[in-house]
Amino acid sequence: MLRTALPLAAACLAFAGCNSQSNEPAPENGDDKTASRTPPVPEPSGFASTYTDLELAKCEVLEENREEGSWARYRCPGFGDIPLLVQEGDGRFDLDAGIDDDDFQTLGAFNDIGDTVEWRLDAGKPFAVIFRFIDVAGETPDRTVLAVETVGREGALGCRLAQLSGDTPDANQRARDAADAAAADGFACPEEPEFTGNAR
Repeated sequence: MLRTALPLAAACLAFAGCNSQSNEPAPENGDDKTASRTPPVPEPSGFASTYTDLELAKCEVLEENREEGSWARYRCPGFGDIPLLVQEGDGRFDLDAGIDDDDFQTLGAFNDIGDTVEWRLDAGKPFAVIFRFIDVAGETPDRTVLAVETVGREGALGCRLAQLSGDTPDANQRARDAADAAAADGFACPEEPEFTGNAR
């Protein structure tokens, strides 16, 4: 199941930060070695954000089964040599950064995945990603959920830190805060993500 193009309004909604509080800079032009389309945004905390595009049509298909019980696994461009690993199954998606954490974490409702990924950086090195689930079940119109996931590396799997309903006040900044708090805490993974609002 290839992803269908979203209308412009939905594509904006799918941004990890696409509102008046996103502070997302204009896309950068020129060198694209990291696949990042924006320069990092310096913050007083010392952390920063940059953004990359996610298009499944441009990803490598690692495995797929298009028979009954359709599923697929993709390897997508991420930040530098850190890939995004996307899994699709039963009309739902999951995303890991760096390496697959062998845990399919998604919404209960049928969903799509947003086409922008926000990377949290410390001294230019990514430590977490923020991305958006889009509820396509139709039972809750316009519902989106922000997911916060640490970047996995060999010997240190990534993990889901938080999921926040997209209509949570200051949802984008709260997602960044969840990522930053994990960095300050040595990346201790919680037993389960912190859920805010209608985020399951």
